[in-house]
Amino acid sequence: MKKTIGGYTKIGCAVLAGMLISQNQTARAGWSVNVDITGKGTVTVKVTSSTGQVSTTNSTSFLTGVYPSAAINPRSGTYLKTAPLPAGANPGTYVQIKGLNNYGTSITSTNIGGDLGDNDLLLPFVVPTSACAGGSAEIVNVMTNANSLTFQIKLNLSDAGSATQLRIVETNSMTQTSQLKYAVLFIGPYDNTSDDCEGTITVHGNPEQLNVLLDGTTSTLPFNITCPTNTVLLNCSSATYDPAPVVYSTLPYTVTYNPPPTNLVFGVTNIVTATARDINGCTISCQFKAYRQGIDFDGFDAPISGADATGGNCTSPLRSFKLGNVVPVKFAMSCNGVPITSGTPPTIRIQKCSGSGQPYLGSFFIFNNEWHFNIDSTVIGTGANFAGNYAITAILPDGSEHFVVIQYKK
Repeated sequence: MKKTIGGYTKIGCAVLAGMLISQNQTARAGWSVNVDITGKGTVTVKVTSSTGQVSTTNSTSFLTGVYPSAAINPRSGTYLKTAPLPAGANPGTYVQIKGLNNYGTSITSTNIGGDLGDNDLLLPFVVPTSACAGGSAEIVNVMTNANSLTFQIKLNLSDAGSATQLRIVETNSMTQTSQLKYAVLFIGPYDNTSDDCEGTITVHGNPEQLNVLLDGTTSTLPFNITCPTNTVLLNCSSATYDPAPVVYSTLPYTVTYNPPPTNLVFGVTNIVTATARDINGCTISCQFKAYRQGIDFDGFDAPISGADATGGNCTSPLRSFKLGNVVPVKFAMSCNGVPITSGTPPTIRIQKCSGSGQPYLGSFFIFNNEWHFNIDSTVIGTGANFAGNYAITAILPDGSEHFVVIQYKK
């Protein structure tokens, strides 16, 4: 059942708007297509970033069937006309258009908050309700004869910020006149892509003089994220990024980090991706640099008294002990001068320099504000075969490692 309202025709469940709605348009992606029976025609795609930079592609005659015809930030295929997104645009925004035989036309568009596109014809009819919106339109030919054209328009409009207008215009090349034969406006949310009946239209006239005109826009709410430009410095105990990225959204949102602060690699510059997700599932991201200070380690205490550069090596061990003696391995660690006496304990790794056996792994324990591990006969046996040089490594909670090599004699 078709119903005409204010010059537009409503088909099935399509929502119709016929009045001017005043609102601030904060993010749009616009396109206009005019295609004839051969699948050739004209196309304009326009996107404007939140900084006011504009990118437009125009194709006055596009190929049919094989190549998509025009795009901004194309996602696939080879386009006769392409244009990059304007400076400052979100990479999630794009428009793709292609023409096919028998008026066939296929359009897909997606927009992310912060970008502006233009299709002034439709802007009065849309009210953005989400920070990410999309739309697709496809003309599917059903039947063409000498006196009429029957086709189905399949649409998927994500929300009230997306709209598509279809017009059929008959052009008389002899009189240089045009007549509007049919017009329908669809406003989301609307999806008839799984229905092979709804949206089927028959227009009477000479198909060779009919042109299918499609106009579309996708409008969204503002949603922006700005990451720090300078490297974010964290001490060894920080659990948050400060300063944090700044997010602007009209809807509630959460921010996640990859990696989170507690998973940063200590002592090196990390690249962190911050992602904001609103209640509709729309996401935006940015990246920044972060540096986490390592844990302070001053060496192993007596009786070892040394580590790393002063810790010896497998051919020249730092200290010698008799098999069977208990050797205490102890040290203190701190963060910004504050002793670390709780939390994840350091790990000890003991590996004999000769041979390829599995190393011994254990955990240090805290005693008198120092971390201790006692190497006794349960760790290194007393038999002659246990004599030799051993690399003793302390693995701190920040992942840093400090070693010493000691010798056991029979």
